[in-house]
Amino acid sequence: MNRFGKRDRVKNGDDFTQIIRGGAFAADDILVVNVRRRLAGPDQASSRIGITIPRKTGPAVVRNRWKRWIREAFRTQRAQIPVGLEIIVRPKRDAAGGFDAIAQSLPVTVRRASRKLKDN
Repeated sequence: MNRFGKRDRVKNGDDFTQIIRGGAFAADDILVVNVRRRLAGPDQASSRIGITIPRKTGPAVVRNRWKRWIREAFRTQRAQIPVGLEIIVRPKRDAAGGFDAIAQSLPVTVRRASRKLKDN
């Protein structure tokens, strides 16, 4: 349950686009989160996450650190994140924070975005 496997990731570029365009979003001082309900399938009861880090965030070392922090926050805070969602996360422009700030921000921001989703 605590693993972060391939089925927990949004990898397809078209999926990223559809989630960003067709879902809801929320932001705070650290993260911007886009969510949509997960389409029917065998793993519909779990949530998937996609991470995008713009080059403006910094050099590759900084971008990779952000990715590791976000993945670890998702993995460790999974019990606090609503199920059945596809989530895209990116850092807010000029955001400064560490793992602790991301771990606190991620579940709160995802819940706020999920409340904005239209009931289908």
